[in-house]
Amino acid sequence: MLMTKESIERALTASLTLMLGLATLDLALYIWAGTAVLTVVAHAMSLWLVLRHRLIFDLVKLLETGALFFDLYLINRYGYAVASPVATLFAIIHISLNKEYHLNKLKSDLDKVLASKQQDVEDDEK
Repeated sequence: MLMTKESIERALTASLTLMLGLATLDLALYIWAGTAVLTVVAHAMSLWLVLRHRLIFDLVKLLETGALFFDLYLINRYGYAVASPVATLFAIIHISLNKEYHLNKLKSDLDKVLASKQQDVEDDEK
């Protein structure tokens, strides 16, 4: 499957919009309920995908993973989380400022994931 530059840009924009929405909801949830969980779950899923498909850790993934582990510590120790929504906002800013790099990285990551899925299908057919 060939991904055009426009479709990758739309995917990146949709991803950033979704993460901004989750971070905003999480910050509101922190104000009303005292904890943030949506971005913690999103960062956990993102880390799982990076590890499962052996994708490259970059600054954004390092920031998100650090926030995830810090929030897991906070949840375990104090019962609340707050670092993940803040890290998500910083990641959105960083990605927006370095759009071309992240578009190329997204294309590379998508190629790896699709190749991995194709390999899984071939292994299942054997």
